[in-house]
Amino acid sequence: MINRSNNKFFIKYPYIPIITLLFNVRDVIADHEYLNTPSNKVNFRSVVDLSLTMLALGFIGCFYVFYRIYKQWILNKKSLVMIHKLPYYTACIDMLLNANFLVNIMHTAIRGRVWDDPVCQLMSVFNWAFISINLCFYCVIAITTYLRICHEKYFDYGRYDYKLWLIVLITSTILQIINIPNHGGRKYWCAGKPGQVRSPMILFVMITSSLLIVCFCYMNILVRIINIQNPSISALSKDSANENGIGNDVLEQRAEIERRAAKKILSYVVIFIMQWVPVQISAAARFFLNDHTWVYLVTSIGRSFGGIGNAIQYVLNEGWVTRESTEYDTTKSQETDNKSTSLNNDNYKLLELNNNNNNNNNNNKKNNNISPKNTENTGITGPIINIEGSNQGYQG
Repeated sequence: MINRSNNKFFIKYPYIPIITLLFNVRDVIADHEYLNTPSNKVNFRSVVDLSLTMLALGFIGCFYVFYRIYKQWILNKKSLVMIHKLPYYTACIDMLLNANFLVNIMHTAIRGRVWDDPVCQLMSVFNWAFISINLCFYCVIAITTYLRICHEKYFDYGRYDYKLWLIVLITSTILQIINIPNHGGRKYWCAGKPGQVRSPMILFVMITSSLLIVCFCYMNILVRIINIQNPSISALSKDSANENGIGNDVLEQRAEIERRAAKKILSYVVIFIMQWVPVQISAAARFFLNDHTWVYLVTSIGRSFGGIGNAIQYVLNEGWVTRESTEYDTTKSQETDNKSTSLNNDNYKLLELNNNNNNNNNNNKKNNNISPKNTENTGITGPIINIEGSNQGYQG
């Protein structure tokens, strides 16, 4: 039997059934869109929990580097050389990448679904921008260091390193334009439209190219270091019986420099691989339209590892205690700043200490009254190459 009072109510307010119908349709759609359903609860919690854990560790790593750099800045009388600027710049990029991903994954964790457009597209644009900036930054640093150490071609980064960032941002913008049609939401976060292969293909090529560039540049630098050191050590070993054991001191110094340079080079390569190879694997899986949960887990590990790896690398290279820069670094940094031609194109330091034996022999012939102290001061007269990060360039 039809209730006449209800009919009068719906006739008086005809939009009520329409609203009720829309809510019912919304609930039906939500069963397919929401990720925290009972059937997907395990996968949902795995992705969200791992992503938030990696983000927390990444933020801790970034803040630790910021703290150490701040202490170094105070200790060096409010100035930094490139050996400390490089981890600071890296921490800044990692912080932006992690902050964007935090906003991205928190919406999924709370609402059980990704952001709606156009916010999701904007999140995807920022995600792509910070990834490309990170990769371009390491490539530019590696290339300029390789050119300076292996080919003696020097690049002036300019005041506040603006030339470095100009190259990075221009390259990142070009990559952004190439990928602009592919932004949107995936299953768990906003990082590229699903069902398309262009975005993962571009990302895979970017990471592969960056990895090849970094490995090529740093391995050639390491070979260059070894090739430079060995002839100099051989020459010094012949004169090791010189006054006051000067040759032995230089031999020990060169050996220590080579060990430090090798450790720094290997740390850069290993940390780079640990951060970006997981993302590369997930990009390859997306290229084959694989959207399984493990793809998101691997991506979460790689995307947020930058802050952790940067902190580990800083401790390996600088130790646990903040130390004042050497007198050589500080003096040469001040001289270069005064000339406004600082060459900030390095990410770790090597001092190529070539003993110019011919000049020493000529000087000894001309002046036989040189004291042992003066001999020590003139014993290292070759070119000095700094690839550990201070602002000085080439000393002829």
